[in-house]
Amino acid sequence: MASIDGLVSGLNTTQIISQLMSVERASGSYLTKGKTESQTMATVLQALNATLTGLQTAAKAMIPDSITKASAWTLATAASSSPALATAAVGPNAQTGTATFTVRSVATAGASISSGSVGSLSSAVTNGPVLLGKGTAALGMASIASGAQLAKGAHTLAVTQSSAGAALTGSPLADTVTIDAGSSTLSVEVDGTPTSITLAQGTYTRDQLAAEIGRASGGTLTASAGPDGALRLATGHEGSAASLRLASANAALGLADTSTVATGTDAVVSLDGVATTVASLTRGSQVTLGGANGDSMVFTLSGGLRAGTASATVVEVGNGASLTQVVSSINGAGAGVRATAVQVSANAYRLQLTSLTTGSSSDVSLGEGAFPPGLSGLGGSVELTAGSDTLLRVGTGPGAFDVTSSTTTVSGLLPGVTITAAKADPTTSVTLTVTSDTAGIANKMDALVSAANSALGYIADKSSYDADTKTGGPLLGSSLVRDLAQRIANSAIGTSSDLPSMAGVEVGRDGKIAFDKDAFLAAYTKDPAAVEKTMTALATRLSDTAKAAADPISGYVTGQINLEQDKVKDYTDQIASFESRMTLRQQTLQRQYAALETMLGSLKAQSEWLTGQLASLPTPNSGKN
Repeated sequence: MASIDGLVSGLNTTQIISQLMSVERASGSYLTKGKTESQTMATVLQALNATLTGLQTAAKAMIPDSITKASAWTLATAASSSPALATAAVGPNAQTGTATFTVRSVATAGASISSGSVGSLSSAVTNGPVLLGKGTAALGMASIASGAQLAKGAHTLAVTQSSAGAALTGSPLADTVTIDAGSSTLSVEVDGTPTSITLAQGTYTRDQLAAEIGRASGGTLTASAGPDGALRLATGHEGSAASLRLASANAALGLADTSTVATGTDAVVSLDGVATTVASLTRGSQVTLGGANGDSMVFTLSGGLRAGTASATVVEVGNGASLTQVVSSINGAGAGVRATAVQVSANAYRLQLTSLTTGSSSDVSLGEGAFPPGLSGLGGSVELTAGSDTLLRVGTGPGAFDVTSSTTTVSGLLPGVTITAAKADPTTSVTLTVTSDTAGIANKMDALVSAANSALGYIADKSSYDADTKTGGPLLGSSLVRDLAQRIANSAIGTSSDLPSMAGVEVGRDGKIAFDKDAFLAAYTKDPAAVEKTMTALATRLSDTAKAAADPISGYVTGQINLEQDKVKDYTDQIASFESRMTLRQQTLQRQYAALETMLGSLKAQSEWLTGQLASLPTPNSGKN
C-alpha cells in the first residue's frame, strides 16, 4: 500500500510533492541535454586531435630536421662482412659508405692480484686504511702511496701537461741507410754530459735504425722516424731539466746541427685540483704531490708522465681486518673496482682486483704498504690482466691509421655509425657497408599514409548517418571537420609541381589515400632526389594541416574543444543554480502541505469539540406537556 503521510487529510503529500517537482524539473531538462552533448562533442574532438597529432608525428618523420637534417630519407642500414669480429649500428645521421679495417684488439678491463697469499679468509691482513689506485699506471706512475696525510674517500689525479724529453730532429733519410765504421759513432751531450753511442754496422730501414739507436744507447735516448723520413732523437730523461745537444755531425744519420741545445718539457700534475710542476722525470724517481687541506701523495715514476686522469681511493678498514673484511670494504667504497678473494690452492687465498670499466686506463693497483709484511703475506699487487682499448687498424700502407675506444664500441670512423668489436683478429679484414635503407623509408611513407587515413576514417565515422536508427554522428554537418578532411585529401593530391601519384600515393574515389609500396620503391630507385622532394612536400602539407587543427595553443580544433568545455562548465553552473531553485521550491511545497495538515487538524479538533458540546445538551422529553 502507498504510504499515507497526511495524517489529517489522508493525502499522500510526499507523492504529490514529488509529482509536482517532476513537472517543475522538466523545464530544466534542456540543461542536462546540452551538457551531455557538449561533453560528447569535446570527447570526440579530443580523440580527433590525438589522431591529428599522430599524423603530424608521422609527417615530421619525412621532413628533414632544420638542424641535424635527419629524417626518414637518411635512414641507412649497415652490413658487416664478418659479424663474428665486428658489427655496426646506424644512427639517424648515418652516411652511406664503406670502411675496411682489422680488429687488432678488443677493450678489456684491467685487473691485478696480490703477490702473496694468506691461509685463511679470516686472518688479519692489515692494520689501517688501504689506498686503491685506478688508471695511475696509464699516467706513468709505477706505484702510489699516501703522504703524511690523505683523507678517506676518493681523490683525483690529473696530468694536464705531458712531460717530454729533450729532442733533436735531423734531415730526411733515404728508405735504407748503411752504417759503416765512419758513421757508427753518435756523439751527443745528454744533460751536459758527453755521451758516445756506438751503432752496429749494417744496412737499416729508417725504423730499424731508430730501434738500433735506442738499443745502443741503453735507454739514454729514444729515436723514431717521422713521416718525412727524418730521425728524431729524444732523451729518456724528461722535463725542462733534461737537455740534448749533438756533439758532432753524422751525415749518415742526417744530423748536422751541433749548436742547438734542446730542453725537455715539464709535466703538470694535480691532486684534487692542486697543481704541481715536475721539471725532472726519470724511471724510478719519486714525486710528492700536495693536495687540498694538507693532503699529499707520493708516487714512483715509470718514466715520463702522460696526460690523463686517474683516481686514488682511501678505503677505510679497521685494525686487524681480515681478507673478507677488506674485500667487503673495497666493494662498498664506490671506487669502480670489484674485489674478490680467490683460492689459488689449498689454504691459500689471494686478493684479486678487477676494474668495472674497460680501456687502457683501467689498470688497478694497491698503494704501497697496504698489507704489512709482518702482519700478512698478501704483499703488494701485480698486474693480472692489462686493460686495453679497442683498436681498429684502417689500411696497410703508409697512410694506415688506428681508431681506438676504451669500450667495445667505436664511433666516428663512419659518420653516424657505431661499430661494436666482438673479437680480435689482426689477419682478417672486416668491411662495413652502409647503404640507404629503402625498405625503411618505404615503411615510414606507409606509416604516413596510414596516419592520414586514420584521421579521414575517424572523421567519416563520426560524421555518418544511420538510416535504421535515424541518428547521426556528433560531427555530422560540421563544416569544420568537412574542411579538414578536404585539406588532408588535397595534400595527398599534390600540386602541378609535385604529384605524389608519381611515387605510388593516390586518393581513391572512396576518399581514402592509397599507397603502392612497389611503385614507390621503383620510383625511388629511378630518381631518389625527385621522390624525396615530392614526398617531403606532401609530408610538409600534411604536417601543416595537422598543426593548424591540433596545435595545443592555436589549433582550430583545439579552440572548438575549449569552447565545448566552456559550455560544459556553463551548463554545470546553470544546473547547479536550477537545482538550488528546485530545492527551495520543494521546501516551499513541503511547508505549504505541512500548514494544510496543521489547519485541517485544528478544524477537526473544533469539530470534535462542537460535537461533544452538542451531545452534552439535555434531550427534550417527547410526548409530555
